[in-house]
Amino acid sequence: MSKKSNKKTLYSQVAEYLRNEILQNKLQPGDKLPTELELSKMFGVSRITSKRALDELAKENLIYRKKGQGSFVLPLRERKVEENVPKIIAIVLPTDGTAGRRIEYIRGAMDYLDGKGYYLSVHTTHDDPAKEREYLIQLPLNGIKGIILYPSMRANFDVLSTLCIKQYPIVLIDQRFQSLPLSSVVSDNCDGAYQAVSHLIELGHRRIAYIALVQLEDVSSVRERFLGYCKALKDHGIPIDHDIIRVPLSKYTQGETKNRLKNVLYDLLKKGITAIFAEHDYLAILIAKELSNMGVRIPEDVSLVGFDNIEMLEHLEFQLTTIDQDFYQIGKIAAQIVLEAIENGAYKPKEVVVPVKLIKRDTTAPRKEISEIVANYNKK
Repeated sequence: MSKKSNKKTLYSQVAEYLRNEILQNKLQPGDKLPTELELSKMFGVSRITSKRALDELAKENLIYRKKGQGSFVLPLRERKVEENVPKIIAIVLPTDGTAGRRIEYIRGAMDYLDGKGYYLSVHTTHDDPAKEREYLIQLPLNGIKGIILYPSMRANFDVLSTLCIKQYPIVLIDQRFQSLPLSSVVSDNCDGAYQAVSHLIELGHRRIAYIALVQLEDVSSVRERFLGYCKALKDHGIPIDHDIIRVPLSKYTQGETKNRLKNVLYDLLKKGITAIFAEHDYLAILIAKELSNMGVRIPEDVSLVGFDNIEMLEHLEFQLTTIDQDFYQIGKIAAQIVLEAIENGAYKPKEVVVPVKLIKRDTTAPRKEISEIVANYNKK
């Protein structure tokens, strides 16, 4: 290899290091770069090599030079973007995009980005926090401009904290972390639960159970739904009875959850409940099937309300009363926030709450004075 070729390799290595520091947001817009002399010492190269590396970055419109002051990182909005380099925003979901209408998150984001020069890449973690962690670390390194994330509880709080400190454009959907200043777009979970429980109260129900699968402190959406449940009871003058609240139902396998659910429902029926508000539609479906196996009629004996209005409901034998979320709007707003952060070169956290609405169907009805099935269980 010739001497000329060696020099080119050296300056390219220095330029590549600085380029990565800028693109990974380790060097922020306006930050001063090391001087030619400092770079020479850092990499063991000549000042000519250091100067050529900085000249290369200036040609790429990543930095600008001030005579007598040094080199500085150029603001994002002033950088030249190569036409052949795709601009990509990623959306990271816990399960396949078709599950539970989550495909609408994708459609909303895609429709907003359409015509704005950005593409959307879709990634699924299969509910594996380790896979989510891998995406959060690797996607920014791979040149992804921003991320829309449906987080798996708080498993990767440390990585999210790092992205927050770097001001990397990221928006959470479905959940929010109050202790971390990240943008979020969520449904009005509290109001949704309030609407659901108020509907049951208006039908005459007073013994309304709340059932959830996870700990309240683990997931903000579940916590807010529980608060909405409590607020509805309070506003209607009904005491909150912790004997008919089951949180969490189970942390175990699907089979173990099903077995425990059967015991929970037996116990709740003995306590005289006439209605159940379930954390989400999947849980409501499990509850409905188990009650049917027990000979309990819905809504004649027990009224049932879910949350989400998932696509699966269209294919069930019963029509579930539920809370409808606007997943499409959530995806669209999240994409808008990410793109604004990218284009403006500044990350200012935003919290957006999207309204929800009650969908009244066949699983709720006026409360009977005495449910026969409850009376039978109380005799046991």
